[in-house]
Amino acid sequence: MRRQIVYIPRVELEGRCTGCRLCELTCSMSHSGAFNPDKARIRVVTFDGGLDIPTTCNQCGLCLDRCPVNLIKLNPKTGSITIDEEKCTGCGVCIEWCPIGAISLNPETSKAQKCDLCDGSPECVKYCPSKVLHMLDTSSSRSIDFKRRIYAATLASNEQLLRDYKYGDSAIQSLIKISSKVNIK
Repeated sequence: MRRQIVYIPRVELEGRCTGCRLCELTCSMSHSGAFNPDKARIRVVTFDGGLDIPTTCNQCGLCLDRCPVNLIKLNPKTGSITIDEEKCTGCGVCIEWCPIGAISLNPETSKAQKCDLCDGSPECVKYCPSKVLHMLDTSSSRSIDFKRRIYAATLASNEQLLRDYKYGDSAIQSLIKISSKVNIK
C-alpha cells in the first residue's frame, strides 16, 4: 500500500488553500515541538496571482536508492518513504534527487527531513481549515482517476496554467517548477 497527501481544490465549494499555513505550523509542532515553518515537512507554494498550493512528498520513492548510507526506507505500515533522521549524515544527496523539492535539511540538526505521513494520521490533513488536504491510497485503481481530477481542477483554478495548457503538459510542469523555486514564501 502506498499513500500520499494530496491537495484537492474544491472549486465548487470555494474550497481552496487560503495560504494560512496552518499545515506548516501543525507539521512543525508535531515533529519538532515548535511552531516553526522552517521545520515543516509541508510547504505552501504561492504563485503569482495569489494561488496557494500546499506541497509535500508524493512518496514516489525516487530517493530510496540514492541515500549513500541506505537510510531511506518504505514503511510498510504507513505506506510512506521515511528517512532515519537519527543516523542521517546530512550529505544532501536525497535532496538533490527529489524532483519536487520535498526533502529539506532541518535547520537545527542539518539532517534530511521529509513527510512521513505522521505514522498514518497526518496532522496537516487533520487541521486544514479549508479541508483541501487529504490522504490518498495511491495503490488503489481509483487513485488514477482521482489524480486526473485533481490535475484538471488545478488547471481550472488558475488562468495562467490554463492558458499555458495549449503548449502541452511539459510547459505546465516547467511553469510549476519555475514558479515554485521563485515564489516560495
